[in-house]
Amino acid sequence: MATGRRLKTLDDFNRSLKNKYGVGVGTEYKPWLRIQDVASRGIRSQIWGRKTNRVHHLLSSIESQFFYLAEFSDSVTDIREQFPLLPITLSNKIAVTLGVEHPKVPVNGELNIMTTDFLLTCQKDGRKFYHAVSVKPENGIDQRTAEKLDIERVWWELLGVKYSCFMGNELTKIQSDNIRWATAPFRSGMTVYDSSIVQRVLTAVEPGKYLLSDLCKDLTLMCDREREDGLNLLRYLIADKFINVNLDYSIEACGGVEIQSVSSDKRLVSNGY
Repeated sequence: MATGRRLKTLDDFNRSLKNKYGVGVGTEYKPWLRIQDVASRGIRSQIWGRKTNRVHHLLSSIESQFFYLAEFSDSVTDIREQFPLLPITLSNKIAVTLGVEHPKVPVNGELNIMTTDFLLTCQKDGRKFYHAVSVKPENGIDQRTAEKLDIERVWWELLGVKYSCFMGNELTKIQSDNIRWATAPFRSGMTVYDSSIVQRVLTAVEPGKYLLSDLCKDLTLMCDREREDGLNLLRYLIADKFINVNLDYSIEACGGVEIQSVSSDKRLVSNGY
């Protein structure tokens, strides 16, 4: 793992900005905080983004949970994690107005740069917009955390950007785990499937409830491939939304999958129309 950056003084902040941390979009974005830059009691992860084509730095398990849900959303086109609230003078003015203390660097008392966990770029009905999201566990919001969230909320409201707080629950955890399971092979360089194979499957598969083992066996026979490849093909169909499945229970743990629909648009594409 790369060495963490020193982020304690104004010079440190300026150096990081000069090195393009906290700026850019898509592949070029570099999060203000990377997992090696902070001490975290949470489960930190580096996850390859299928939409951004870069590694995302997630500082807790609930951040990872939200990341999978956001990336799987059709309306989300870009995800920027650990997004800095700059200039620091504005966040400080907001803190003063709210009558709360601005976060400071513990070792020297200098104002610290605040970050919002996620800034999403979205596209829907031909309209581009942004959505800022803070991610906190349901039992992790004490008074001081609430004060800092209030600074973030006002910051984004002043910019005209929607702001919300994601706390997660048992259902979103299950949904996120299913997305992680489905997309995992295709974050590590696994080749996607040929359109002729996808076409063959989409014309044969119908909505309904299936045992995972039976469906994978059927997919294997359809494509004349190894049994394990039947499972990966199913994961690919889910990951790229050729089929829509019920994500509200653990597919892997239950050993079953409910196909809710086969995407008509994908069928047309796979048939060459």
